[in-house]
Amino acid sequence: MSLPRRLAIPNDCLSCGLRRTCDFCNLPEPLMTEFSAMGHLTLYPANATLLMAGQTPRGIYVACSGRSKLSIEARDGKTIILKIAGNRQVLGLSAVVSGGPSLITVTTIEICQIKFVERDSFLRLIEHNSHAALACATLLAREVTTSFDDVHDLLLARSSTEKLARLLLSWVSDEPRNRELRVSTEFTHEEIAQMIGSSRETVTRLLSVMKRKDLIRLEGATLVIPNRIALQAIAA
Repeated sequence: MSLPRRLAIPNDCLSCGLRRTCDFCNLPEPLMTEFSAMGHLTLYPANATLLMAGQTPRGIYVACSGRSKLSIEARDGKTIILKIAGNRQVLGLSAVVSGGPSLITVTTIEICQIKFVERDSFLRLIEHNSHAALACATLLAREVTTSFDDVHDLLLARSSTEKLARLLLSWVSDEPRNRELRVSTEFTHEEIAQMIGSSRETVTRLLSVMKRKDLIRLEGATLVIPNRIALQAIAA
């Protein structure tokens, strides 16, 4: 496999405009300065593979910006997309801490700014500093909780229709309004099928049914949900 194309950018977490009060962005000084000096910042293009299932990661990847898809390959050879990871996700963390191979493959969806920290440097950091260790433990706990919620939602849905409705609603979960919800969607029907454990043909048919019932409509690359309450009734 060829290495993904990437563009290095100045390695300075201290003055980064993407910093948030979460993960390793908000470590106290002088620890934040030490973390800033570790590893390097890189811009990855879309469709770049950061982690491969079965391989031991070289370090952690902090997604400063951009989204990636987390996937596994089932025994029958089908790809299942477990999650779309957004900004501030720390990828490869559990594998680095446990010392085992990655259970998932991580592929960028769009241009992503990634802070990479080598495994040995990161392990020394959390071993010798309680603030860094607590941040790591918090992220791992959050990862377990969100994974449980995702599996719970998937198992609770009794049909592909419910699973699809829940997926579409998750894309607008941060939007408080009930009508005319809009979200850009660059996912193919095949990728959507991989997210709900179904087939591309089923997804195409269900989307057509939802369009006929005016539950959704497409305006170019934008998915419009005219009435979230109606879609929630299906998801429930």
